Amino acid sequence: MAFQFFYGIFTYFTQLSVTSFILVITVCILLHYIFFSKRYDPPLPPSPNFKLPLIGHLHLLEHDMRKPFRKYRKQLGDVFTLYFGGRLTIVISGYETLREAFLTNGELFSDRPSLYITNIATRNRGFILASGERWREHRRFALGTLKDFGMGKSKLEGKIHEEIQSFLSEIEAHKGDPFDPKDIISTHIANIICFILFKGQFKHDDQRFLGMIRLFDENMESAAGLANLMPWLAEFPGDPLKCKKMISNADKIFEYSDDIIDEHVREYDENEIDDLTSAYIKEMKRKEANGETTTMCFEELSGMIGELFIAGSHTTTAALRWAIVCLVQFPEMQEKMYEIISSRIGNERLPSAMDKTSLGYLEAFYLEVLRYCTIAISSGVHATTRDLTFKGFTIPKHALIMPDLYSALHDPDTWHDPENFRPERFLDDNGNIRKREEMIAFFLGKRNCVGESLARMELLLFVGALVQRFRLESPADETISLERVDGVFGFVHMPKPYKIVATLRV
Repeated sequence: MAFQFFYGIFTYFTQLSVTSFILVITVCILLHYIFFSKRYDPPLPPSPNFKLPLIGHLHLLEHDMRKPFRKYRKQLGDVFTLYFGGRLTIVISGYETLREAFLTNGELFSDRPSLYITNIATRNRGFILASGERWREHRRFALGTLKDFGMGKSKLEGKIHEEIQSFLSEIEAHKGDPFDPKDIISTHIANIICFILFKGQFKHDDQRFLGMIRLFDENMESAAGLANLMPWLAEFPGDPLKCKKMISNADKIFEYSDDIIDEHVREYDENEIDDLTSAYIKEMKRKEANGETTTMCFEELSGMIGELFIAGSHTTTAALRWAIVCLVQFPEMQEKMYEIISSRIGNERLPSAMDKTSLGYLEAFYLEVLRYCTIAISSGVHATTRDLTFKGFTIPKHALIMPDLYSALHDPDTWHDPENFRPERFLDDNGNIRKREEMIAFFLGKRNCVGESLARMELLLFVGALVQRFRLESPADETISLERVDGVFGFVHMPKPYKIVATLRV
């Protein structure tokens, strides 16, 4: 009977013309939508029209998500629905609404969703994309350990100064010729987080190390993330989204992390805990000895190393590349910072974290870089821990939650003139830093960036040292500006490649 039924359907379709076939399929889709789409009370947040089968609203979006998000926020409000392929996605915009979701109701918005290709590539390891006890235990460990090792404190400053000295020497070696600062920046920023994670230190021409950075860059800028929304894209012949490439890159990164862990296990000395990997092994052994329930294991440690490497290097590298663009475009700000540094700490030593209170304008400058350039357009996708009502709408448990950080950092109601690059917005009348809670470049709530204090310290010291030693300008044959190099979108918002000229100050 079942065979006859399906055979009858097959025979019917083979007798239709192409036009009739398309019409029948369209009617079937509409009937399915009408009778089988789930209804919510209260309803879902509003969404744009023209949702299509298979791709949802993707045809209405762009690689640069700032423009469509701004458009639909204006049309639909601070909370709206998009379908990324078949995945229901709730976009949350505006500082006050983000604060209500991720701070006031932080526990409800603290989960991460299951993402097809990401889960495969990461082997479901690590804590940044985890939920529940695995996330809580590992985040607690990471925050405590990084604090113990001096993240954001003068204890770490010696290592940062060491990298800065080498960084400045490599720039000086260009002798005023145009150069792209990307690789120089990424190597030295990566060395700092590697030092914290596993006492690693590499030269800028170390091919294996540079190869690892390139693998991370490829995966962060890959289009393979689309397969998280439409898993069937991962199976397309020819691997057009580079999904297999992403997985292959991740396998090599895990191999690298596993080698680091194996070396630490062989040389482990509980009296010499001087990096995060050793601290993790010690804590894992302590919990095992005490019979405590734990999610800690070597596989999770491997994932944590990769995640913290990205969090501690990729975003700060992007921020410094943007900072250089801003220094070049606004030479009057560059000279103002130089005068402040010269008059308050001189040119005989590098700027220090101890100078922070006297370098308010420098801190305001890099904060404005983070706000204006918005290094992370979104803090990644989140998920709610259960079905809930928010702002009068239903937010289903399995929906993707996408915070729109750009909307919060460029809202005219908050910043008045967000389209202008103006560091003074972070200063009070006495030239001291004015804390602004709306400045959520590092996100807010339970999922805020674990590396914020380190990133702020690096930006202060690297930008200060650059301005102290060099005058940065555009090459003779091109003008570097924020508009011209904007932008490359992936995990972070990167500038397009550019070259600058660095002239030694005398």
